[in-house]
Formats: sequence, structure tokens, C-alpha cells
Amino acid sequence: MPIPDLTLQQLRAVRTLAASGSFTKAAAAEHISQSVLSRRIKEVERLLRVRLFDRTTRQIDTTAAGQAFLLMTGAVLDDMDLRLSRFMSYVAAQSGTIAVAALPSLAAAVLPEMIRGFMLDHPEVEFEIIDGAADDVVERLAGGTVELGLTAHGDLRDNFCFEPLLREQFFGVAHRGHHWSTQKSISWSDFKGETVLATRPGTSIRAITDAAFSEYSISVSERFNACSAATIRGLLRAGVGVAALPALEVQGFGLDDLVAVPVDSPEATRVIGVAYHCSQDLSPVAARFLDFMHAAEIDSPRGVSRVQVDDTSEDTLTSSGCSSEHEVCLKP
Repeated sequence: MPIPDLTLQQLRAVRTLAASGSFTKAAAAEHISQSVLSRRIKEVERLLRVRLFDRTTRQIDTTAAGQAFLLMTGAVLDDMDLRLSRFMSYVAAQSGTIAVAALPSLAAAVLPEMIRGFMLDHPEVEFEIIDGAADDVVERLAGGTVELGLTAHGDLRDNFCFEPLLREQFFGVAHRGHHWSTQKSISWSDFKGETVLATRPGTSIRAITDAAFSEYSISVSERFNACSAATIRGLLRAGVGVAALPALEVQGFGLDDLVAVPVDSPEATRVIGVAYHCSQDLSPVAARFLDFMHAAEIDSPRGVSRVQVDDTSEDTLTSSGCSSEHEVCLKP
């Protein structure tokens, strides 16, 4: 015997009529007319080839078959209602998981306060945070394991969008006994003749410092390519050399025995923001968090400032065919 193809509307009509015992009350509860409700009940009985209700002039009674039908289908309706409720919560950006890949400095200094503020109104939202270098963030985005990437503006892949959030000043960092400790600022040219400690290739810091050092013909010691800022910090404290680092990296150091002097030279800044696929819609909760990050107040540390949309020059960011008011699309 073939299984009847019943709709959720029909199942709900049967349950509501059985609960109310009245076509008038059931139709009002379902927000339909009595004639529509009657047609739905008759169609269900026709498809099932059994009478579900005994109709008299005074009342509606559920038959034994009707009771069995309700027992078997009630769990389906309850489960569907629960799942639809959860889905509507997801659509309303009140639940879901936000997967974010972020530079370590952003994961430590920027994300925590933003997440705390966001969860005040979105307590059911979960976060998955993966920290890594700029190339790691791009790989995560490209592989689809995260929706958002907090990284520096740079050579992103085609069809990635970038929305700037902050601009960081670069600092020359050295042991406190270094002669930079007596200076209020330095320039890129002051790195000449120094043992420069560099982050590994593939990091956002290395891309910026390589470009600056190339322009000023500054050689970087190939003996020291550190994988982490913590390693550079240890080398600096040992007095091995100097480093050029953006503000949020320096913030995490603690400067008891180090000195950080602003680099007063062109391009001595790093623009950081959010990257994502231009061609793919963000999940509702990720889109809501992206908007929140733009609107949230940030207690900016030394050398860090908010980036306004109109503050990004054509030399810094390339815009093309974007729909968001914040959006900067990077395309060939």
C-alpha cells in the first residue's frame, strides 16, 4: 500500500481540530477559513482511506483511527516545530557558529572585547577561533573552513573582499640599552647596519617590512626568521638585534626591558580588517558579527586607530563592484 503524501499543513489541521473539538475554533487557531480547514481534513481522510473524526451536530469526536494517527504523527510535528524554531533563530542571527581565522595579535587584542560585546545580545552564538599567520588565514578562507578572516590588507586571492577596521603604526623595537631609546622616532633608513630580526615569509609583517627594506636597500639577517612574535621578543630581550613590528604586536610584549619607537616613514602602517569570499553569502550570524565589528567601540592602544571607509586611499585599497558600504573587493 503506497504511503500518502501528506503536508505539514494537513497534519497540523488534524491535530488542531482534535485538540479543539470544533471547526470554528480550529480554523481560527490555524488562521484559515472553516471551509479550507474542512477540505484539508477531508483530503487527509481520503488519502488515508479512513475516517479520523466523527461529526455530529453538537461536537467533533476523534475516532480510534484518528487517535492512532495523532499518536504516530505528533512526534513528527513536535520535532519539526523544534527544528524550524532553531532554524528561524539561525536566520535571525541569534544562533549558529562563527568560524574566524585571525592573526595572533588580532585574536589576542581585538577579538576578545568584540566577542564579549557581541554575545551580550547573542548569547546562543558560538565562536571557533583559529589563529595563524596571514598565509594561514588565506588558506583557511580559501578552503572554506572559516567564513571570516581577520588579517592585514595585502595580496589576497581573487574574489576576496576586504573590509578595513584598524590602522597600526609600525615601531622599531630594540633592547632598552639600544641607542634608539633616546629617540622620539626613527625612519626606515635607521634600520641600516642593524641586525634586523624578521618574521618568516608569508606573514603580513614580513610583506610590509620586505617592501620597505627593499626600497631603502636594507639587508635582513637571514640567520633569524622567527615563526612567532614571542620568539622575536626573546631575541630582542637578549639584545641579538632589532625588529620592525606593528602596534598590536608590540602591545603584547611588555616593554620593561625593551624600547618601542614609532617609525616615521611612508608606508610604516598596517591596515587590518576582515576578509571573506565576495561570491559567497555569509551566514546570518557571521554577517551580523561583521556589522557589529564595524560599529563596536574599540579602546585603541598606542599606535592604533580606526579606519574610516573614506580614509582608504586608492594607493592602499582597490575597490570594485562591491555591495557593502564597508566593502573593498580585491580583483584582478
